Amino acid sequence: MTNSIAALGASTGSPLERPLVTRGLRREQEKRRRRRTRVPPDTLVLGIDLARERQAASFSHDGHVLGRRRFDCAAHEIDRFFPEAQALAKKHGLPHLVVAFEPAGHYWCLAAEACERAGVDYLLVHGLSVKREREITRYTPEKTDPRDADLISFLPPQGKFLEARLSSSVERETLAQLARNYFLIRKLSAAERTRLGNFWDRMLPEFFSVLRDPTSNTALAVAGALPSASELATLTSRSWVSRVRRSAQGDRILLRRASSVLPLLKQAHADPVRRSGEGMSARLRHAAQRRRLLEAQKQELRLEILARYEALEEHTFLDSIPGADSFYNALVLGIVGDFRLYDDPRTLVKLAGSEVNHYASGDWDGTSRISHRGRSRLRAAAYQQARLLVVNNDDYRARFQHLLHRTHRPNLRDLPAYVAVMNSYLRTAHALVIRKQLYVPRAMRSTTENHHL
Repeated sequence: MTNSIAALGASTGSPLERPLVTRGLRREQEKRRRRRTRVPPDTLVLGIDLARERQAASFSHDGHVLGRRRFDCAAHEIDRFFPEAQALAKKHGLPHLVVAFEPAGHYWCLAAEACERAGVDYLLVHGLSVKREREITRYTPEKTDPRDADLISFLPPQGKFLEARLSSSVERETLAQLARNYFLIRKLSAAERTRLGNFWDRMLPEFFSVLRDPTSNTALAVAGALPSASELATLTSRSWVSRVRRSAQGDRILLRRASSVLPLLKQAHADPVRRSGEGMSARLRHAAQRRRLLEAQKQELRLEILARYEALEEHTFLDSIPGADSFYNALVLGIVGDFRLYDDPRTLVKLAGSEVNHYASGDWDGTSRISHRGRSRLRAAAYQQARLLVVNNDDYRARFQHLLHRTHRPNLRDLPAYVAVMNSYLRTAHALVIRKQLYVPRAMRSTTENHHL
């Protein structure tokens, strides 16, 4: 065989190179092998299309449906399927049983807890995999619950499932829930900021000549003190200032600027063309109240997240990165969960959906961009951390400047450079936590044993 290959190389006039096996290809093959061991060939797969009250189940083996069932039960009661599944597995001589379902809303958490309670293994099948398989098998996007249950049961033996699980401890689950809640509150608070700006612009465009930020303490106090149209005509400057002070709830405000808003309000009220005064005043008051409440909840969540984060051993290694904000480290840890579930630093980059996808075919070379197929909250937290690291960390600042001004390859603009720094931070965080090492600045690495960070 070797002689024939050598002769083939001699006939072509050039030596034959060994097939290239990259580190990424080896990791992918190892992942496939690991997934095949999770679902041996002698396994009955119970695929469930989760819903709130009515569940569709499919029992399959080796791509063949052995039976279907529908149950009127909640997600935490799916253990009703298990006796029938175990009896069916015994009938067909299958010693293993695994339950598969999509990570749909919070229902999958309830279903996973039911599986753990019954001692039955479970797998998560990505909804995108089910959608693509639905189109591949029937060339149509037709969707029914029993059909989806069939597809969910077919995919695990092919290795098409996620390796995500429930949090390994109550402490990690608590941090994860608090991190998710923080991003929800942040989103709602940002929406109130937009509403306040729009409401003031609709009712009193002149307001921004006095106060630029509609969410400043003074602006919120003014919005909370807005009177009805009937009260505005008789309102004096002194009574207006008293209303604004009460609305400020002890915060420091600019009384002179707040006082200058009253003449503008009276002038707008006297204009017969303007129609938004009465209703918009109430909307501004309510928006200001919601903004104050949401900002207070953000501060409360921040303190609780930091307290939970400092109770975990990972905080020692993550906080060793100079210039990193502990709060964003906490958010990253809460969203990622246990770092030990990820076998390579690059998996965190893919988990965030910030890995660079390349598009090319033949002579055509398209534009590379990040996939966005990941956890957007993780992307947001890591991106904010990257911006802080560029300012406060010498190593990341040098990396950022290199990406902006490099000459051997096309340089990057600000946003892609920040994304590259973000990915570097995620890889470094994974390496520090897994190896249980502290961060070593680049200038000191030549005198240490750590040459990998």
